[in-house]
Amino acid sequence: MDKVVVFGGSGFIGSHLADELTLKGYDVVIFDKEPSPYLQKNQTMFTGDLLDRQAVRKVVENARYVYHFAGIADIKDSTQMPWETMNINVMGTCTILDACAESKIQRFLFASSMYVYTELGGFYRVSKQSCEKLIVEYAKKFGLAYTIIRIGTPYGPRANYFNSIGKMLHKAFHEKKITCSGSSDEVREYIHVSDVARQCITLLDDIYHNQHVIMTGNQRFRLDTLIKIVREMLGNDIEIEYLPRDDHDHYNITPYSYKPEKAIKLTPGHFHDFGQGLLEILYELGGSCSIKQQ
Repeated sequence: MDKVVVFGGSGFIGSHLADELTLKGYDVVIFDKEPSPYLQKNQTMFTGDLLDRQAVRKVVENARYVYHFAGIADIKDSTQMPWETMNINVMGTCTILDACAESKIQRFLFASSMYVYTELGGFYRVSKQSCEKLIVEYAKKFGLAYTIIRIGTPYGPRANYFNSIGKMLHKAFHEKKITCSGSSDEVREYIHVSDVARQCITLLDDIYHNQHVIMTGNQRFRLDTLIKIVREMLGNDIEIEYLPRDDHDHYNITPYSYKPEKAIKLTPGHFHDFGQGLLEILYELGGSCSIKQQ
């Protein structure tokens, strides 16, 4: 079996990707700062620091593919921790790239962001733009093949604490209230995390060799429409509050204002229905008995 390493495999997208890789028959190795609560018995877990060059080299050795989904991903956290963000996200990526080049892996796949297209996103965006340039330079100098994945707005089970839909549903379910920072006309192309995982494996195809890829969903919703859906699912007994953002790091309708390397857009041919995906999260929150019966 081909060995595949997933850096950040204990997290939201990374854990789903690890599961999908295992399902496809790969020998999956997870590297993260914390043990994965979703670890399967036929997956291997390494806990460690991205900046530990020796540990990273050891885990990458003899791997065929390496996915990098680790680092600081919350825009608010990155704003408060610029040094940590650049150190972990950029130098951590450099550590992995060095190990991958030395081990001559077949492909390095990196989770970037749609925020690379904008001047918003603060230090998080800066770190992702820096990593993209770093990856391309490693390809030029060392022949390290890559695929850069600019992921849109994922949602689904196992979401981290700052995931927008995850936060919204958690508060709606437990507090009967939705507090939104931003305007009602904000638009996102939501993609279920399982669809992200499957698409990431599709990217191993040779046509994505040294390519930049946009990965978003097929379902585009305004924030106020999303809120209406959630209210109906929970019986309409939900208080809604809109607050102005306390920062200026998020886009409203489009992220496009900056011109990075051009990317191919990839959307799933078969995908999770948005309403079913929201219900899946609510059931995870323990709300099967309280969700409005259809």
